[in-house]
Amino acid sequence: MFNFKNVAFGLIGAAAIASASDVHDLKADTFPAFIAENPLVLAEFFAPWCGHCKALAPEYEEAATSLKEKDIKLVKVDCTEEADLCQSYGVEGYPTLKVFRGPESVSPYSGPRKADAITSYMIKQSLPAVSALDAETHEEFKTADKVVVVAYVDAEDKASADIFTAIAEAQRDNFLFGTTADAVLAKAEGVTAPAVVVYKKFDEGKNTYTEKFVSEDIDAFIKTSSTP
Repeated sequence: MFNFKNVAFGLIGAAAIASASDVHDLKADTFPAFIAENPLVLAEFFAPWCGHCKALAPEYEEAATSLKEKDIKLVKVDCTEEADLCQSYGVEGYPTLKVFRGPESVSPYSGPRKADAITSYMIKQSLPAVSALDAETHEEFKTADKVVVVAYVDAEDKASADIFTAIAEAQRDNFLFGTTADAVLAKAEGVTAPAVVVYKKFDEGKNTYTEKFVSEDIDAFIKTSSTP
């Protein structure tokens, strides 16, 4: 016998699943507290009628789901309902994406509007400019992103470390950077400190820089090595 009650409950359940989202929908009265309580947030300021916003929606949702396990929050604000809030952050077009590190630190996101690019970018933002690596973290870090840059520098070689840190600070939006003073790890990679290795998930898999540590030369090496 056809049971309309079961069908009704089934439709309600399906609707609930369809509406489930890992993107937090914030209003003017919830936005400030959410930003204050979470150390790193990506916010999308959008309008429902905006074609680019509609195209971004599934990519943004996918990124939010991927980043959920890392406790990196993605939120959205409907500027047709929260015009004053959007204006307070200088929103002039849709969608506008901004990275929040608390209420006082706001920067634009201008990268590709694809799930993998958003995910990669926010993971980079969640890490220090240079991650200190050891025997336990080194291997996993090498494959943590499409392109990863690792410096092998002796603990007492402050000059080389400072050069690499400055490069990482300038390029942190583009790549993951790590460093280690472990000579055993360097030997296993076939290098002697100081050296830089670019690990990548394409072409030959890695490139090695063993010349004198000069900022411009290392920058050029990373740029060339990271291009498929």
